[in-house]
Amino acid sequence: MILFSILHCDDKNTTEEFQNGFIISFAIGVLPGLVNNCPGVDLVVEKGIDYPISVEKDKISWFQFSQKGNLTPPEETRDYYFTITKDSAASISLISWTSCKNFSSPSRNGLTPDSETPTELKFKIGKDSFRFAETNRYRLELNSPNQTNVTVRQN
Repeated sequence: MILFSILHCDDKNTTEEFQNGFIISFAIGVLPGLVNNCPGVDLVVEKGIDYPISVEKDKISWFQFSQKGNLTPPEETRDYYFTITKDSAASISLISWTSCKNFSSPSRNGLTPDSETPTELKFKIGKDSFRFAETNRYRLELNSPNQTNVTVRQN
C-alpha cells in the first residue's frame, strides 16, 4: 500500500513529504525493536545459585537474571533480591542497564543497596528485571584499586 501511494502520487512535494514522514515513523517506531543494542552477557544468574566472580578495575562484564524460578502469576507479589558477598576492603557497585534494546544507555550511578554490611550488599531487584530479562543488563563495578573475588546470588 505504501509503494502504491508513492508510485501514484502526481505531486512531487507530497510524495517527498510522505516518504520523509514514513522514514521518520519507521525509525522511531520500528527500528528500536529490530536493533539489539544490548551487550552480550557473560553470565545468566539463576535463582538460588552462588556464582564466584573475579571483579577487576575497568573490566566490564555484563550479566542478566534468569526467568527460571522467578516469574510468578501477575496477581502475586513478592520481593526479589540480589546479594554480593565481598571482602570488607572491596568497594563494589551494581550498575543497571534497563531497556538496552531501546537505544538507552547504562546508568552512570550504581543501584542503592537495600541493606549493606562491610562484607555483604543486598539489592532489591524489580520484577521487570526477570520478565524482560532479554533487554536488561547488570554489571559489577570495582571502585577500590585491587582486583577482588566476590560471590553473587539471586534470592
